[in-house]
Amino acid sequence: MNEQEQKKRKDAKQEKERPLVAEDAVVLAEDAAELGEDALTAECASEEATAEQLSDAELLEQAQSLAKRLAEEKEQILQRYMRLQADFDNFRRRCNQERTNLVNMANSVLIQSLLPVLDNFERAVLVLCESSEREGVQLIQRQLLEALAAAGLTPIEAVGADFDPQLHEAVLQSEAQPDQKGKVLGEIQKGYMLNDKLLRPSMVHVGG
Repeated sequence: MNEQEQKKRKDAKQEKERPLVAEDAVVLAEDAAELGEDALTAECASEEATAEQLSDAELLEQAQSLAKRLAEEKEQILQRYMRLQADFDNFRRRCNQERTNLVNMANSVLIQSLLPVLDNFERAVLVLCESSEREGVQLIQRQLLEALAAAGLTPIEAVGADFDPQLHEAVLQSEAQPDQKGKVLGEIQKGYMLNDKLLRPSMVHVGG
């Protein structure tokens, strides 16, 4: 083989190898483009994840704010309910007390009108001698006293007790032994209490 053939073969070989270099450059360029797209996609995904995280944080903050406001409103409603309940209880208690007072007042007026009847029964018992009439009067007197006692009427025990201006009305006073001074010596008219309240004071004789 002469020198010219060797040169031709060398040139042909170089010509054959030249397109391969260009093709490699294209492949490299394509690979670089793919790498660039992957990087851009990863960056976009990172930004979207950050945006989602920020959105979740905002939603959490809004949820917490809403829960706080609802708790405050619940507490206000509960306080209003408790005040209304207390007002209603006071109103019901006041109504019951007023109703009780009205009943007691009506009983007081009725029983007070019957006190002269009780006085007359006592006088009748003192006047009547031992007889069936006296026993009949005492029986009616006891029945009337029992009925009035069921309504809250109680007699005031006066004789022998210390004089009490809140319960007794002194209509007579006389000299008495030192140990009897200031004490009730006798009862002229019986006094009565109605449900722990004075209905009529006792008219008494007091030792001075």
